[in-house]
Amino acid sequence: MKRQTITNRDIKSIEKQLQQAVAGVLSIHMNNDKIYQIACNFIYLDKNIYAYLDRNDENFEHIKYGNACSFTVFSNEKLSADSKDFTYKLIYITIGGEVKDIDDPKLNDQVAELYRLKYSRSSNGDEYKVDENLKPILLDTKEIKSFIEEGL
Repeated sequence: MKRQTITNRDIKSIEKQLQQAVAGVLSIHMNNDKIYQIACNFIYLDKNIYAYLDRNDENFEHIKYGNACSFTVFSNEKLSADSKDFTYKLIYITIGGEVKDIDDPKLNDQVAELYRLKYSRSSNGDEYKVDENLKPILLDTKEIKSFIEEGL
């Protein structure tokens, strides 16, 4: 097995991957010294990640704003049949930062509209409502890492 990993520093290609991705894994350090991990859909806006958490989840009460969190997106690209060096290409993007509350009503509305456009295009904007038990959160980005793995 042959494999190589390359660090991707091209922010435009990283942002393009984040815009195209539909889901990732959110990991939050909670107050009870556990890590809460959840697969979720998201919005990438202004170098930050926005997602919704369920207030009814038993772990929601242990989340403290300001705690460390990360978000990871994974994707793969098809290589051409002519490629003799590698048979697969994987792209990993990890964003580290702090979980924060969204206290700005305009930003909250903007995130809801971007969610509708990305995940529910067929819904009319007037008809689209975010469930009351869903709480929007912000991953305030401190660091973005991206790796490309190619191999046989």
